[in-house]
Amino acid sequence: MGKLQERTSEEASAIRHVPAERAVRDGVRAAAAARASGVSRARPMTRGELESAGSEVLASLSLPERYLGFAMVAIDNEFWREQFEAVPTGERLLLLPHCLRDSRHCEGTYDAVGLHCVGCGRCELFGLRREAEELGYRVLVAEGTPAVVQHVLRGEVDALLGVACLESLEKAFEHVAALGIPHAAVPLLRDGCVDTEAELDVVRRLMRRSSVRAHEKTRGYVPLLRTAAEMFEEETLGRLLGPVTKSGVRELSASFGETAEVSSEWLGAGGKRFRPFVTLASYAAMTQGTSALEPGAELQGVFGDPVKRVALAIEVMHKASLVHDDIEDGDATRYGVETVHVRHGVPVAVNVGDYLIGLGYRLVASVAGDLGGECAADILGALSEAHVKLCVGQGAELSERRRRPDEWRPAAMQAVYALKTAPAFEVAFYAGLRMAGDAGRYREALKAYSRQLGVAYQVRNDLEDYEEEGAARTAGRPEEWSCRPTILRAFAGAEAAERLARTESSELPATEKLSAARRIYEEHGVFESARRMISGCRERALEHADAVGHDVLSELMRFVANTVL
Repeated sequence: MGKLQERTSEEASAIRHVPAERAVRDGVRAAAAARASGVSRARPMTRGELESAGSEVLASLSLPERYLGFAMVAIDNEFWREQFEAVPTGERLLLLPHCLRDSRHCEGTYDAVGLHCVGCGRCELFGLRREAEELGYRVLVAEGTPAVVQHVLRGEVDALLGVACLESLEKAFEHVAALGIPHAAVPLLRDGCVDTEAELDVVRRLMRRSSVRAHEKTRGYVPLLRTAAEMFEEETLGRLLGPVTKSGVRELSASFGETAEVSSEWLGAGGKRFRPFVTLASYAAMTQGTSALEPGAELQGVFGDPVKRVALAIEVMHKASLVHDDIEDGDATRYGVETVHVRHGVPVAVNVGDYLIGLGYRLVASVAGDLGGECAADILGALSEAHVKLCVGQGAELSERRRRPDEWRPAAMQAVYALKTAPAFEVAFYAGLRMAGDAGRYREALKAYSRQLGVAYQVRNDLEDYEEEGAARTAGRPEEWSCRPTILRAFAGAEAAERLARTESSELPATEKLSAARRIYEEHGVFESARRMISGCRERALEHADAVGHDVLSELMRFVANTVL
């Protein structure tokens, strides 16, 4: 993503200022349009490219670096302008921040998706929403991209217009751009999370913009992501499982009872479906090149059912590990609903996890006649190796729980994280490459890449527990404070460990314990240490991606690293 990702949180905040004067903002937008006019639209601009172009714009106007984030948004808007305008308004989504509401009088209600406006008319949200819906837009009043991405993957929207603070835009729209989703963004004039302001005339102008077509289109991964998501629709899932179960999911559930019923329910539950996407995308990279990344790419004939069954097996094995992991960690919820062991009991959950492991292996074995026995055997070997490493890593974590928290060390936790997560990424890539031909030449590069990716992914998960979206989950999980080893706790040191121990044993409510732990980690620089580790792992992963020796595979590996992290 370039230099911006390497900034400390303070340095990143320093460039997230929006010019107060409208004339200055308009000047930046005009200069950004000129700067972006000659940029190829073949692929999305990277974060580093946006930062470099933004610096040029500011220099041309003699403006300070504190406006860099605003300039980057302006350039990105111009990059995607034609493609955004070419998407009919009925196929767009408007994402608004809840902080535009009037906090004193708002009567709206919240759920997992976001704020549900009741239309009281006391703030601008009601008017913007009504105008957008009259144009055909879907409208969400929420933070972040998960709900947005789900709308895209379901084929409900093909473009996004978002209003948010620069920090949120930095997090959300890079992901959207990497996917290849046409978009436009309007930074808030003033943030602070309550009663904020936006250039509403700019929002309305962008809302209404339209054109017949875009002269140049940007390749992306939405067609492949949609293909992966479609595998888990009930009819398709039943067809893919048919040769393995000898019947569809419904018939299997009716015939064999609770284990199969709970398993099929769990397979159809939430999740990003990212691992099967990696398998399909790596296969497509070797067999189709960049044609599979073109907007609106027709992939119906690219993936036969045998290829999809192998991709499905990767997700089935992942789902099995989650069932067992939730039991071991004592997690009560996943995907916003009760975990399998909470809903059905530990014995049923253990059996469901075991059943899914067997189902995953059977799916791969079932394709031997179509893909060849040697290919199926190689993938089974890689999948079983990944399974064993996962169990060894989880066992090492369980062993660490028997040690005192002040004895946990970053190097030991890094090794645990590599074992638990890296093999799953590696085998997802390997399976696709092996089905497309000989994957041997890429095996070592993938192994080194996946190790960096796996460690950074786990560290990122630890950080998310202390951010807004993960706080509710963490606060309600007592073992977070004393039982589950994390690299954050290992970074904390002896003094912080003593303070954390006192917090754990206190009578404070869980949410206050979380806040206290967050303050202790901040005071001891733990979060910055974790972010530096993520940044270092990410850069090394990208180096391995660049060195893999295949342009389309390298691009995919970069996309996966940037998206996961």
